[in-house]
Amino acid sequence: MIRTFRAGRIRVNSTGLILLLIVLSVLPAGGCGSEVSDGSATSRSAMEPREFDRDRNPYSLIWISLDTLRADHLGHFGYERETSPFIDELAQRTLSFEWTVTPQNTTLPSHMTMFTGYHPAVHQIMYSNSQNPGVRLASSVRTLPEILYDAGFATRAWTDGGKMASIHGFNRGFEEYVDDPDYLPTKFSKALGFIDGCDDGQPFFCFIHTYQVHRPYPAPMPYDELFVTPGARTKAQECLDLYDGCIRFVDDQLRLFVGELETRGTLDDTIVVITGDHGENFQEYGFDDIGHRSPNLHQNITHVPWILVHPEEAYQNRSITALAGLIDFPNTLLALLGFDEVLPGGGVNVLDPANDKPREYLSWTMRSLSLYSGDYHLFESEDPDGRERIVLYRFTDDRRELTPLDDRARVDAMRARLAEKRRALREQSRAITSSLREFGPEPKPGGKLMKQLKALGYVK
Repeated sequence: MIRTFRAGRIRVNSTGLILLLIVLSVLPAGGCGSEVSDGSATSRSAMEPREFDRDRNPYSLIWISLDTLRADHLGHFGYERETSPFIDELAQRTLSFEWTVTPQNTTLPSHMTMFTGYHPAVHQIMYSNSQNPGVRLASSVRTLPEILYDAGFATRAWTDGGKMASIHGFNRGFEEYVDDPDYLPTKFSKALGFIDGCDDGQPFFCFIHTYQVHRPYPAPMPYDELFVTPGARTKAQECLDLYDGCIRFVDDQLRLFVGELETRGTLDDTIVVITGDHGENFQEYGFDDIGHRSPNLHQNITHVPWILVHPEEAYQNRSITALAGLIDFPNTLLALLGFDEVLPGGGVNVLDPANDKPREYLSWTMRSLSLYSGDYHLFESEDPDGRERIVLYRFTDDRRELTPLDDRARVDAMRARLAEKRRALREQSRAITSSLREFGPEPKPGGKLMKQLKALGYVK
């Protein structure tokens, strides 16, 4: 094994360091066998001891999900502002997927795809204000965390709840699943305390999810004024500036967290993965919304980061330029962790040379469709005024999708292929969706979950 980073090379923001040290000083260590101490978590602590095989599964896993992080606001992907110097460093020195496609524009369905490998059009675990928020994954469906738990991994999750609430089935496979909003440095310190307790060679899986860059863009001081556009600003520009400040705050906290992992030697046998789940819109491409609830499926919504830190040199300083999708996430991770098991949803291990062939990815909302194929991205939807929007981009040349192509033959071919993909997903949905999801009781109007959704702007 080799170390990916050296502590002396990791530059630390002093404000973030003070915050992290304060949090570390007041939190208990909480090792692999720690119990849940309050009502903010679900637990599987009362279980039989499990055996693990380090020869078969030599690596632990830390997955950090940065909700609402669009790729084109990171320097590695060409952004002008210095929002992400540390993430950029990771992407350049480790393994980065240059164009990862999310299958949906909201948190719940995109994460459920990463947990199961099923496309949202198939698992259909999603909701709007008019649907039952109690929708959840059927108990018979196997997930990435359950596979790791059954193999003897110690499993913990710290999430901000809302659409990541445990009622949807995300908690399955975790010995402890916290779904209450918390300060990101606090989450990182809890994860470090948990890792410190895993000193017997047992592999672990930490899942850390944050809405730190999600609306209402809670950039703490001084990050709230780090990127301020001079002159009169529109509401969209003000929100965009705060969004960028939130990204820089997360970037500084990641630098501290990864530095602590390096100091502990954790990176010698641990895979660290950083993902987005969907992007964000700031009144771009003719859509007047701020957020991600419109039918917009341009690159600012569908192109998300996926960066992988691996102890082995073969996975360092690598850039995967071929298309990848979040639907591939679980089977790629399982293979890297030494598992032969493959989740059946349709995603592949994109690092397997046998899968090194052109791939296509369909993104979907209730009112729009998007297809990435080869060098091209087709987006079709119905605009608010009822007009049909059909645009095609060569995204490998036009990464910001500023100039639609005037190529009727290619548009027609892409639309035909999109229709084929959509029919295939519909057939798969008709065959198995009823076996993939269940419906539980609707959350109480004044309960914890509804308060979280209100804070995120999903309910009034």
